[in-house]
Amino acid sequence: MNYNSNYLKLGFLFLFVFFFTGIKAQNKAVKTPNVIVILADDIGYADVGFQENTSLGIQTPNLDKLAKKGIVFSNAYASAAVCSNSRLGLSTGRYQQRWGAYYYGQGGLPSNEFTIAEMMQEAGYKTMKVGKTHLNGGPKSDPMKHGFDHWLGFKSHSYDYFLLSQKDVDAYNKKSPGSAAKAKMIPFGPLIRDSKTVESYENTNTTEVFTNESVKFIESANEKPFYLQLEYNALHTPLYKAPEAMREKYAIPARSFNRDDKVWEYPHWDPIIEPDYSKWYSETCHLGIADPYGRKIYLAHLEYMDMMIGKIVKALKKKGILDNTIIVFSSDNGGSNQSYANNLPINSYKYCLMDGGIKVPMFIHWPNGIAKNKKVDALITHRDLYASLSELTGIAPKKKLDGKSLFPLFKGGEKEIHNEPLFWDSGDKEKNWVVRSNNWKLVYRNESKNYASYVLDKKGLVTGLTEEPIPAGYQLYDLNKDPYETQNIASVNTAKVAEMKKLYTDWRAQMGKPIRGSKAK
Repeated sequence: MNYNSNYLKLGFLFLFVFFFTGIKAQNKAVKTPNVIVILADDIGYADVGFQENTSLGIQTPNLDKLAKKGIVFSNAYASAAVCSNSRLGLSTGRYQQRWGAYYYGQGGLPSNEFTIAEMMQEAGYKTMKVGKTHLNGGPKSDPMKHGFDHWLGFKSHSYDYFLLSQKDVDAYNKKSPGSAAKAKMIPFGPLIRDSKTVESYENTNTTEVFTNESVKFIESANEKPFYLQLEYNALHTPLYKAPEAMREKYAIPARSFNRDDKVWEYPHWDPIIEPDYSKWYSETCHLGIADPYGRKIYLAHLEYMDMMIGKIVKALKKKGILDNTIIVFSSDNGGSNQSYANNLPINSYKYCLMDGGIKVPMFIHWPNGIAKNKKVDALITHRDLYASLSELTGIAPKKKLDGKSLFPLFKGGEKEIHNEPLFWDSGDKEKNWVVRSNNWKLVYRNESKNYASYVLDKKGLVTGLTEEPIPAGYQLYDLNKDPYETQNIASVNTAKVAEMKKLYTDWRAQMGKPIRGSKAK
């Protein structure tokens, strides 16, 4: 790899970006920007303070400050309504359906797809992945094959926040031999380092561990620019207890775990009291038993994550590189009812292709390169991040991208970058797909489905659950007039339905057939 030629290319391109965005170098040396992508997990659309509509009790001051000094995207969308497929779209800049990744367990990351990190590494960046990696398997599913120099985290859809030691694994197996291996839905124990070793942690949680690892990476920065992809598992289930630093503030019971106790009280899983792990998992993570403190625990983890992001900002300031670091923040998909997220006023939750499942909070902070305190209403997707960084680095994508560069929106001359129709498809299992063409959105569901929603009392405690029905059939919305999908106008716009249905049929014909991630090549 010729780093000198890459750095020369980067220098010319970055000067172009400065001109493009109307920023003057003011006789200072132009430096290539660092890039940090922070992805929260299942965060509610209304659960960050920089949104136009914000839930009561939200405390995200560090995110809000970054957003205020950057660009907030009010119409940002994930590539899917579930995390693994969404992350595939973000990482590659392409419709993950092209290689058969429609829903959980499908598609994986094939050997002939390429990631943002590979591009950044080719451009001469020092790269690191911290946190969650969940890509449904495939020959390139391991982060060390994504273009990362190093990584620390886990490779599953979920992970216990607090049980991060080999001693926790040993305690479970001592109580009931083989029980630790049964915890496939919420693994616990040591985290993985560089796909070579594992590391145990005591008296901490994943949000803190991932933050500290990110700070160490930032502190090690030298003359090379860096790319950090930080994917928290906050605010994914299991949210059965709060970080200790937040517990008293939110008046949440301790729910402590002592490895030597004869009985591990619910909501901890005790394999003797409840041998059926699936039953316990359904009760704690799928609203089988509503947790009175569920929303409070969610808010505690949210504020704690925000506090940890504040530590990252502080490290960048101390290093003197905050202004020349691009920080992207978003969520992998819509907020989850199972985590007690709040997506209001948009419709429904994760898993569903109504906006509540795919519309996400998002901002970009970069003082040296973009305007401050700006809101962009243009329709964008996570796939656009790859195209944007490709323009920044000058490294051409190895395959045709479905995303488009966001830079025209930074300048302010362009109001839209996606004039073409956009698609979402959960495949044959869910039979739920969407076409978005400008302000029109066509939704199809083969079967109706009810999504549980929690009810709070005046103290913020969960008092029960209600059901939100999503009907079967075709639903058509004019999002300019009806941004929250409240009036289905399909029956009085049959021509528009037929037109958009054909758009979907033509698009789907270009995509791959659904395939298990384990069978990806």
